Amino acid sequence: MNQPEILISTDETTIKKQTRRIDSLDWLRGLMALSIMSYHLCFWYFFTPDASTFIGRMGIYGVSIFFVLSGLSMAIVYNHFISSVYSGFAFLIRRIFRIWPLLGIATIATIFISRNQPPDLATILLNLTGFFGFVPPFRNIATGAWSIGNEMVYYVLTPFILWAYNYKKWVGNLIVLLTSCITLYFAFVQLTPTETLVQQWGTYIHPMNNLFLYAAGIAIYYNLREAKFNPFFNSAILIGCVLLLLFYPVSGNQILIVTGFNRIAFVLTSIGLVVGFYKFSFTIPRVVSYPLEKLGIVTYGVYILHPIVNHYVGTYFPQIEDYNHFQISCLVIAFTIIYALILYYTLELPLMKLGKRLTSKA
Repeated sequence: MNQPEILISTDETTIKKQTRRIDSLDWLRGLMALSIMSYHLCFWYFFTPDASTFIGRMGIYGVSIFFVLSGLSMAIVYNHFISSVYSGFAFLIRRIFRIWPLLGIATIATIFISRNQPPDLATILLNLTGFFGFVPPFRNIATGAWSIGNEMVYYVLTPFILWAYNYKKWVGNLIVLLTSCITLYFAFVQLTPTETLVQQWGTYIHPMNNLFLYAAGIAIYYNLREAKFNPFFNSAILIGCVLLLLFYPVSGNQILIVTGFNRIAFVLTSIGLVVGFYKFSFTIPRVVSYPLEKLGIVTYGVYILHPIVNHYVGTYFPQIEDYNHFQISCLVIAFTIIYALILYYTLELPLMKLGKRLTSKA
């Protein structure tokens, strides 16, 4: 396949890109990484965000947007690569080389710092491989790793969805439509607004509940790859999605934004935001785009490592006079990004290249 060199980030669109439109997906990824980290820091140090707050909404739908970005990214990179059973397995091997290293580090580190009794060996092995996403109850060890378990399930399904789209676009769209029905089933039947999200967390993180988001990302690529958006229209999409995330009229427990018609509204908003960034055609100052691109590259590390960094920073710095929660939060953000960058260039990138070499004949 003739295309620019594309190195992949967690869900992954790009590490290097030659088109500004694709770079814009890294900008969105970087913003989502910051929003999820900020949500957790807010919860740990300041207050509990609810469904009425922007940060409370992004704590949930920041991950949802990652799922959409992931599906779109896999379609961009692998739409012609996966053409046989062998290349389908090669795709999975490449994803393993991408996902397992940091997941293993986060899992072991979380076990080490936990004051609870260590989990059984089977649970540890399922977490080291991400395969816990296939085995209910979904027993993730590292904070936030539930979404990685979901991703592993989606990677197994990706070859089939791409094959369907490459065969006939309407067949792929039909599959995506079926996944939307599953999401509606969870939103209206499996999850109830009368109980809290915490009480129903095991149901919410079921891979099938979020499959539509990932599949919608693939659908965006196949249905809009040739589309040219008017800048005014694209701006309207972005502004409209942001306004909905800010001002959509709902308050209370976060279960209210993942159930019923509110779920439909926020899922469509998440998809719309990704579409808007996918078709982004404006130039933004390098002083803004460059850090967002770098943050987009290390999103996986930022996402999976920030709870561990917070443990050590939150344990040590409160003992130092005059350190307040805001300063501690800033330190967590800074150290997380630094460690994520170091691990990306010393561990993740070399292993991604190794996975690509091992499967180059696919």
